[in-house]
Amino acid sequence: MMPRPKKKNAFSLVEIVITMTIIAVLVSFATPSLSRSMEQSHADMVGAGLRSIAVAQRFYWLENRTYAPDLQTLIDEDLIDGNLTTVTPRYEYSIATATAGAFQVQARRRNLDALGNPVFDGAWQGTFTIDETGVIGGLVQGPRGHVGNSNPQLTPSF
Repeated sequence: MMPRPKKKNAFSLVEIVITMTIIAVLVSFATPSLSRSMEQSHADMVGAGLRSIAVAQRFYWLENRTYAPDLQTLIDEDLIDGNLTTVTPRYEYSIATATAGAFQVQARRRNLDALGNPVFDGAWQGTFTIDETGVIGGLVQGPRGHVGNSNPQLTPSF
């Protein structure tokens, strides 16, 4: 009698390598989409922040008949929360122009790595603005993508 071959209870190395390769390919397709979704959520938060500052500017104008020259003035008047600038550390808010009849607030995309150091190559970059009419403008452009070899562009989605 011949002995029966033992039943195999494990995966071979080739099967594991093939499985890992398939997973790596799937992850490489999902990563740009995840990155874009995260950046879109940050853009939406910035849009909400810009709207908050615009409303604060309107309240300031009602009291002073001119718009506030800087964010600190709005913070000192308790019209905006001082934490607004730290809630979205990827963007830097500033009042670009403010006169008696008009203002423009901008949120510039900071390019920082995981350690908080400035990065300028391949990072998301751009500026969003809002003026006294409440219109949000500008866009943020991302690094060149794998699919279509184009740069994704985002605006606040509301």
